[in-house]
Amino acid sequence: MKIIVDGVDVWYNSTQALKNISFEILSNETTFVIGPNGAGKSTLLKTIASIVNPVKGAVYIDGKNIAKLSPRDIGKIISYVDPYISRSIPSTVLEFLLTARYPHQKIFSFSIPSQDLEIIDKIARQLDIEHFLERRLDRLSSGELQRVLIARALIQKPKVLLLDEPSAFLDIRYRLEVLEHIKTITKESNIVCIVAIHDLYLASLYADKVILMYNGEIVAVGDPDTVFRKELLEEVYKVKVSIAKVDGRDIVIPMKPL
Repeated sequence: MKIIVDGVDVWYNSTQALKNISFEILSNETTFVIGPNGAGKSTLLKTIASIVNPVKGAVYIDGKNIAKLSPRDIGKIISYVDPYISRSIPSTVLEFLLTARYPHQKIFSFSIPSQDLEIIDKIARQLDIEHFLERRLDRLSSGELQRVLIARALIQKPKVLLLDEPSAFLDIRYRLEVLEHIKTITKESNIVCIVAIHDLYLASLYADKVILMYNGEIVAVGDPDTVFRKELLEEVYKVKVSIAKVDGRDIVIPMKPL
């Protein structure tokens, strides 16, 4: 599996959100997209998910232009998680999770395949949400809802997993557990995983590949050693950082505003 983003420009009315974005990502890699607010991280994920359409350039998945795929076909390949879903959806957690299997079910099927329930049960246990499957979405805390959203993405069994701020609203234990699980799934299932995140510490802890964005453009792309450089991060973020070597990885620790 390979994703190619080729010369993509995206505009919101008179504001350009992405400027000539190009890169390639292979399966089996957890790629973190980092950058300050307004850098274009969320827009990039939405463009790859075909939620936002570029005015120039294209996104290819294994050589196929996603603009030419049907929504159902995209649903079989790509799972996108937006952390800001409405709580007003009149649904239990289980009912909401079942919707992730719709792209894989027969169009006129009126029963729930046992395989779908087995997938839900397994992932619910892995993300520690099995005890509130019967609870309504509007009765969940922000952290519980975030874990449900990530579970739904994994239940979809995508080939491309796009996560926008997956650690939002989670306490430190669940931040680490969720990102550990996502990285394991990426390797075991041989999928493409792209994570947009603000937290430089978590990105440096888990990234296989990093895309650094600023003002709608790519500033740097490559392995963590290439992108997590003190002078580069300080220039982009306007924050003093410290780089610590931990278990062979360069871990980024933001210190104070410059």
